[in-house]
Amino acid sequence: MSTKKARLAGTCPRPTSAEHVLGQIARGEVRAGPDAAREIAARHQAAYGDAVWGPVPVRPAVSSGPYLRPHPKPAATR
Repeated sequence: MSTKKARLAGTCPRPTSAEHVLGQIARGEVRAGPDAAREIAARHQAAYGDAVWGPVPVRPAVSSGPYLRPHPKPAATR
């Protein structure tokens, strides 16, 4: 009996969602990773333009954002 028929008959356990997705990636049905994400973003930018995400931001050489400042040192204890 094939795996598909065994699943339909209820004699073979169904794969988990993670197993299903990993199988799709392994078979090349879907792509994952930073290169695929960049290609998808570039396609969307070309198709929809700046109306959706806005222009590509220019990264400042030095940021004055609150998350990049060093934390203050705690007061010295004696």
